Amino acid sequence: MLESDAAALNQLAELKYEQLANTAGALSTDLAAWSELDVMNDLVSGDIDKRVSQTLEALKRLYGLTGDIYAFDAGGKLLASSNDARTVKPGDLIPAQWQNNENRLIFLDKETDPMTGRAAVAFEIPVFGTFDKSYRIGTLVMTYPWSSIEKLLFSGEASMMLVEEGDRTTILAANPDVLAGQSQPEDGKNAGFVVGRSIVSRRALLNNWQVVAMQTSDAATRPLRRVILELVLLGAFLGVPIVLLGRWLSNRLTAPIADLTRVVREIEDTDKLDARVPVTSSDELGSLATSFNNMTEKLERTTREREQFVRDLAALNQTLEGRIAVRTEELKSALQAQQRLTGDISHEIKSPLARLSMALGLARRSAERDTPKQFARMETEIENISALASELLTLARLEETAASPDLAAVDLCALIGHIVADARFEKPFRSSDIVFQRPNEPIVVTGNADLLRRAIENVVRNAVFYTTENTVVDVILSRKTPEIICIQIRDRGLGVPEAALGHLFEPFYRVDEARARETGGTGIGLSICERVIRFHGGSVHARNNDPHGLIIGIELPAARPLPAGNLRNSTSGAHFSTQFDIASG
Repeated sequence: MLESDAAALNQLAELKYEQLANTAGALSTDLAAWSELDVMNDLVSGDIDKRVSQTLEALKRLYGLTGDIYAFDAGGKLLASSNDARTVKPGDLIPAQWQNNENRLIFLDKETDPMTGRAAVAFEIPVFGTFDKSYRIGTLVMTYPWSSIEKLLFSGEASMMLVEEGDRTTILAANPDVLAGQSQPEDGKNAGFVVGRSIVSRRALLNNWQVVAMQTSDAATRPLRRVILELVLLGAFLGVPIVLLGRWLSNRLTAPIADLTRVVREIEDTDKLDARVPVTSSDELGSLATSFNNMTEKLERTTREREQFVRDLAALNQTLEGRIAVRTEELKSALQAQQRLTGDISHEIKSPLARLSMALGLARRSAERDTPKQFARMETEIENISALASELLTLARLEETAASPDLAAVDLCALIGHIVADARFEKPFRSSDIVFQRPNEPIVVTGNADLLRRAIENVVRNAVFYTTENTVVDVILSRKTPEIICIQIRDRGLGVPEAALGHLFEPFYRVDEARARETGGTGIGLSICERVIRFHGGSVHARNNDPHGLIIGIELPAARPLPAGNLRNSTSGAHFSTQFDIASG
């Protein structure tokens, strides 16, 4: 405890020293600022300037100075002061202890103020003219009463001393008075005292002042002894009741917590939320138990609802899966029925058409001479119906996925050459209108020659049939990239409306119903073309030619290696009658 008190006294002594140092620093700063005032230039005159006296008195009142300020001219005569005592008169010479030739602020230790006769410290600073900073025009002296220093130093319970360290240690001030004049006690070694010191400072203004704080060891330990005695007596009187009260409080506080811990462990071990904590009081612990029971009840109800929701969701999922499966089977059955219906219709139409055509031929032989035009018209309609049946059958079989035709390397130059030759043969008066532009290199794709012939042939025939004589139809074969083959069929006819371009490849779509009847079109040719090209991994698109006409563009992937069983060179249009029944024209 004595060591702790010594450390506290060291801090107290250091604090008092800092207060003294701050006070001295503030006074010296103020004095230096006042020496720079313009009114101080009047010190150079021989006359006593009232403005200087008024200024010094105003500074004393403004800053609440407990001392006084004196202004001397360059000759050392007093010109003005804030001291209104009768013993201080203008014209008095500067006291000998205040005379110096220093060009800086000087701090004078404790001494008797020659103007008032009271103990004080003094701050002295030369005054230089603003017109010439090297010309000294006077001196300012400020006194600070020693009583103000003692008041600042002795405020507190501990005994304080102010000493000056030098060749010998001098006590400048001491409290209590009984310690004045005694030699300094050594830290912690003097019997009966606990001592603390401030750090010896080398600041110029304080001239190695040091603050010493002292307290008798008996005063330091007396409160401790008294506290110990009181604690012993209090323990003797209150020990047993406190122990009994502690045990009662312990049981009252820990019993609800033990019940809560037991229920939590039970829930943790069994995952059952029906356990509840008994509520035995209405205090905070009872509120805690009630809140816990409410929480477990809500969790239990939420768990039951979640389990029921999971069961309902599983049942709905099973029902939905069943409905999806049933709907899928229905869609498959409908699609297969549609495909069978299309094929059956085609077959059923072709058989009576064949018999009707044979009967027409027999009737022609025995008919009168004026009826050939009607027979020709009947024959044309039969051919149209036969072509429609063939197109429907082809479209139906293209949509089937059960079997795929054989693939082989197909020479497009030769294949398209045959198609162009057939078109010229069918329309000899248009043979010069059909122009085939082929590259110098061979163009080979992997596919089925019959399907590709039918797809390209439909586009070429449409271009010839829907344009007039002397209208050029260009068939252009080129390699767009090393991997993509491009076929373009361009005509310079009337073209089609922009709104109809996206519908050209739909089954039975006709841009002009009247023109379709005149040319005998079925509306399925471009749909077959689109499905064949898509089957071969390509694409087909339509756009209007500039300034007029229509362009059908076909893109196919270049030839790629095939399995050994499927590879065969094919450039002809041989029928694959086992899978497709392709009717020409």
